[in-house]
Amino acid sequence: MIEFKGNIIGSKRVTVTSALPYVTGVKHLGNLAGSMLPADIFHRFLDLLGIPNIYICGTDDYGTATEIAAKQEGMKPKAYCDKYYKIQKEIYKQWNFDFTYFGQTSTPEHTKLVQGVIKTMHKKGYVIKGVLKLPYCNACKKYLADRYVGGECPYCSYDGARGDQCEKCSKVLDPADLRNAYCNICKSKDISFKEEKHLFLDLQSLQPKLKKWIESKQWPENTKNIALAWIKEGLKPRCITRNLEWGIPVPIKGYEHLLVYVWIDAPWGYVSITQHLNEWKKWWTDSKIVHFLGKDNIPFHTIFFPATIMASEKISLPHFVAGYEYLNWEGKKFSTSKGMGLFSDDALKLYPADYWRFYLARILPETKDSNFDWDAFENRINNELIANYGNLFYRVTSFIEKNFSSVPKPGKMGEAEKKLQANLQKKVSEVEQLIDSVRLREALQKIMEISADVNKYFQDKKPWAGKDEETRTALYVSVNALRTITTLLWPYIPETAEKALQALDVKRTKWSDITDFIIKPGHKVQAWMLFKKIEEGEIKRKKIVESITSAMEKKPDLRIASITQAEEHPKAGKLYVLSLDLGTMGERTIVAGLREKYKKNELIGKQTVVVTNLEPRELKGVVSNGMLLACDDGTLLVPEKKIRNGSALIECNEQLTLEEFMKNDFVIRNGIVHCNGEPLHADGVVVRPVSPVDEGMKVR
Repeated sequence: MIEFKGNIIGSKRVTVTSALPYVTGVKHLGNLAGSMLPADIFHRFLDLLGIPNIYICGTDDYGTATEIAAKQEGMKPKAYCDKYYKIQKEIYKQWNFDFTYFGQTSTPEHTKLVQGVIKTMHKKGYVIKGVLKLPYCNACKKYLADRYVGGECPYCSYDGARGDQCEKCSKVLDPADLRNAYCNICKSKDISFKEEKHLFLDLQSLQPKLKKWIESKQWPENTKNIALAWIKEGLKPRCITRNLEWGIPVPIKGYEHLLVYVWIDAPWGYVSITQHLNEWKKWWTDSKIVHFLGKDNIPFHTIFFPATIMASEKISLPHFVAGYEYLNWEGKKFSTSKGMGLFSDDALKLYPADYWRFYLARILPETKDSNFDWDAFENRINNELIANYGNLFYRVTSFIEKNFSSVPKPGKMGEAEKKLQANLQKKVSEVEQLIDSVRLREALQKIMEISADVNKYFQDKKPWAGKDEETRTALYVSVNALRTITTLLWPYIPETAEKALQALDVKRTKWSDITDFIIKPGHKVQAWMLFKKIEEGEIKRKKIVESITSAMEKKPDLRIASITQAEEHPKAGKLYVLSLDLGTMGERTIVAGLREKYKKNELIGKQTVVVTNLEPRELKGVVSNGMLLACDDGTLLVPEKKIRNGSALIECNEQLTLEEFMKNDFVIRNGIVHCNGEPLHADGVVVRPVSPVDEGMKVR
């Protein structure tokens, strides 16, 4: 049994937040299961409990990741943020997340708030001067953001750690801490560190206060242990500034050329987003604040963000931090780059949002890592959501509709009815305690137990074969119990629950009335099939995964190369035989149909894109070891600026047939080349046609 308590029920008001997702791209199911989904469920339970509350979230817009992603799409950072803010917001709407406000951090309100916090902390002496060693990639010839430095974690030896944090042991790092560091953009290990003056948060002076506060909290074991481990190790000054192009200017004299480091600005986004509400201050000064976030975010919400709150004294400290472990994908980590897992928009193309909400809620990684499994998904939906609840709903309502036209008048309540009512009240009380402890997965388990109890009662009573009085009593009790179960399920499957309540012709009532039998004799109900069963064989894991990631399983290996020589093909009037310099990959000869488009001297010296992993092909007596990528009209593709030969746009060691290559979708969007919906870039440099072409033109 878990020993933590939320002590939230009975609060004057509650402020619920979920970790702000990076604005870059679309988020996978692991992101949702570790923050937004449980936060939404909890917020909805607070609504049922009658506790005034708000649910705040939004996109985390600043930092180098956004800079690079925007450049890849040929957009300014703010325009990029606005685009993906709208995309993410629409997806979360389809997931039925009931945000009070879903905002952004790239707003004037956010800038003003964060700069005010830094000024206050500086005035109080908590912002100190120091020297920072910045990683510089000599191959890319650019400073690297912490997250673009990879290497081996000095604490757990995980070889996939980033310069800002190790995702395995959750230690927050500096790039200089990593062993065998390399550039995550070009993979070069030629990294040097250059010293520069920066500003730091004096965590050492705040450590005693932080320690006392953390020790006083009744948090989940993993959350509290991670926080106290940081305290035990001893806190050190943490840099709050960075050499970035996209972010909030530092408001301290002498450091105006620097920007605020995103780790310090992002959590204050909760507050700046709330400023869009009337009387927003009460939600941060006179409210119990509850954070929902993934394991990797625990140090930021138990150490760093609270430290800035203590140093600035602008808002209240959080009351409860629900730190979730990882959701894995069939035993492996979710990975955007490797196409591992399922993304929030793709999931909704396969099954309704409530199917996903229910299954993910059943496996929430509250105390340990959990695992997504297709077979388990099918089993949970068919044998729990549908067989336990959905079928009960239809059996009861259809029997009433067909045989009585309205809810019948019950007879005298017998022992079975009294036992069911008592059990219903007991288990609803247990659900309430679990919600107060933010144990949402266990609460759902308890609700499904209630549904199973009513199923057993209905089956034991056999209203289709019993005496008239017993039949009427069983139907009256069952339909009222259904209202209770449906209301309890509303936070988990809100869309379906609303439909079910509509079929019962009732509204959600106060929590104090949740076990009352408010559906009276003569009340009209409708028989609705709430769910569609997943048919046997419908889920073929391999098929579904291939349909989502097929483009990533047989990828082309795309490299930047310089054309060093061009000669006419001796047996084909439309073809050139080209010699290419691929840097460390050596030289290659390929055959390209460019003679009608370009003269030889127009090609020599040009950098372009080459598919290097195609099977060699003999074309009119000359073997082509690869293929030049060009627009359908023959227009050459070039990097936006000169970069080193051999730079990878897409890496793949597996050889491709021409047929497999043709399954990939290359197209010109916003003037740059996209492959399977993603912009092509190497070392952060995008690829464009050498001269303008029509929007939407195919590339081959």
